[in-house]
Amino acid sequence: MKPTLIAALLLSLVTLAPAHAADQPAMAAAAPTCGQMTASMAAIPEKLAKGAMAVAEMDEAHAKFMAPNKDKASQAEVKGLRDLAKTHKQIAASMEKVAAEMKKAASWPAAPHDMAKMKADPELMAANKKVLDASKEIVAEFQKMVANMEKMK
Repeated sequence: MKPTLIAALLLSLVTLAPAHAADQPAMAAAAPTCGQMTASMAAIPEKLAKGAMAVAEMDEAHAKFMAPNKDKASQAEVKGLRDLAKTHKQIAASMEKVAAEMKKAASWPAAPHDMAKMKADPELMAANKKVLDASKEIVAEFQKMVANMEKMK
């Protein structure tokens, strides 16, 4: 999966999937607003930004190691790694920007939600299912990646 696609999926998960307080009847009196819940999830893109920068640094270090090799294959790898590092830095900047925007959401006023209508909307429910399915797939991919990286230590 391309890094930009991963970033787009993860970004959509943290910006489009806040839980609604009205779904938690016991918390209804002191429930956070949607903006407050969105703001509380800003840590996700912050951590994704940190991860993207770490990958960029790894790609740059790998490219530097390969750069002295003048053969065609090595130079193609160096170019590819540098291009990936540039893209990962762009992703990190985007994630930092959205995290800052999400933090600002804490100041949004509370707005009434008709949860019965929202839950009855097939488009919204289909979108929620897609978010949940994508979240599970992303978690599984990260678990595989971590396991593989730990084996290579």
